[in-house]
Amino acid sequence: MPERLVTVLGAGGFVGTHLVRRLNAQGILCQAPARHDTSWLQQPLGDVVYAIGLTADFRSRPLETVEAHVCVLRQLLAQGNFRSLTYLSSTRVYSGSERTDEAARLQVDPNDASDLYNLSKLMGESLCLHGGHPLMKVARLANIVGLRPDPDIFIDQLLEEGVRTGGVHLRTALQSKKDYLYIDDAVDLLVRIALSDATGIFNVASGEGVSNAQVLAALEQEMGFTTSVAEGAPVWEFRAIDMAKTTQTFGFAAQKFENYFPQFLRHYRQKKGLEST
Repeated sequence: MPERLVTVLGAGGFVGTHLVRRLNAQGILCQAPARHDTSWLQQPLGDVVYAIGLTADFRSRPLETVEAHVCVLRQLLAQGNFRSLTYLSSTRVYSGSERTDEAARLQVDPNDASDLYNLSKLMGESLCLHGGHPLMKVARLANIVGLRPDPDIFIDQLLEEGVRTGGVHLRTALQSKKDYLYIDDAVDLLVRIALSDATGIFNVASGEGVSNAQVLAALEQEMGFTTSVAEGAPVWEFRAIDMAKTTQTFGFAAQKFENYFPQFLRHYRQKKGLEST
């Protein structure tokens, strides 16, 4: 039986880098084409993970966002030689929805500049699922916690502020919640999805909301930051991500925030050259 090959497109990004590292550690044959290298279109690709994307800077780079989320994907579907494709999307697409399961009907508004990201991801999802190829999967990722070169998610921004000023000041209430998933769990699940014969949409999240209060408590204890909250700060909360389908299909169970977050902060201190507090 021939060895399975996984091709990671967008391997230079945060998730892509960790995914390649995990595949190599598991002894899975992996190729990671460099950015702007299109020679992969003339090669067998095996099981493709499409990790090309923009996140924090999508508002200032709308054309590049659509290029990354849709246009390169269209080229892959038209010309690529692959067995399966796993397209990395985002649980942000559930914003404004009453449900967070994979079959939920979603809401977007083209008049809202922040919805450009969701619209482009949903176009990519739809193209992936209805582009005429078998073995197509969509993985909707929650807020992924891990070491990345540039601040992206809310926690990264708090850490940057804390390192710069010694404290963090929240403009959302302590009871505000988000779904966070550790990068180790994310790439473990993505490998399972990519190598499976399952098809369709799968949430990649913890399924549990983590409050600002929990985050601040860890930043105080592990980083020594002072913390404060703006008076009258609003409560901002995503609905808990429904993980029933993913759990049933892959037997997935995420690590608890309180178990992995202190370890992540220790790695962050080492990366930044900070002394332990």
